[in-house]
Amino acid sequence: MKSIECAKKVVATFALTLVMLAVTGNGPVQANENSPACMVGKKYMELVQKADFASVADLFAPNAEFHAPTGAVFNGAAEIRNFYLNDASALTKLVVRPQDFVGNERDCYFEIWTRSSPNERGVYVLDPNGEFVRAAIDHFTIDDQGRIVRFVAHSSPNANMFE
Repeated sequence: MKSIECAKKVVATFALTLVMLAVTGNGPVQANENSPACMVGKKYMELVQKADFASVADLFAPNAEFHAPTGAVFNGAAEIRNFYLNDASALTKLVVRPQDFVGNERDCYFEIWTRSSPNERGVYVLDPNGEFVRAAIDHFTIDDQGRIVRFVAHSSPNANMFE
């Protein structure tokens, strides 16, 4: 029951954010999957799919803030690089598929789906032979140089890439 309520909150937050992008000065009337911010998001996913985590870390600005799907918050390029070179690179079973990019000049939102199978508790964990399940909803904010300055990864309550 708790995971269903959490999932509802994540979906509601995502929907509200899309509305805010559309009606505020921070977003266009019609969101664009090929916006500058979403192009950075697509580059990020391309590098993750290749397991090129050193290059992933290079996408972040020196003063970036990263809210990882584990719940941890990393501040600055050095902490973020450490996460990608140690924690993310340890995900040897990671098979990802991004989809549903939407954004504007500065912000991009998209879903990350991973090949996963349910464990004994019913939580989907990485399995390269499993089915694709929605594992996270990500939000990037970029600066004038196209570097990520804020990244929040909302992990699905029913999936855990780091278990």
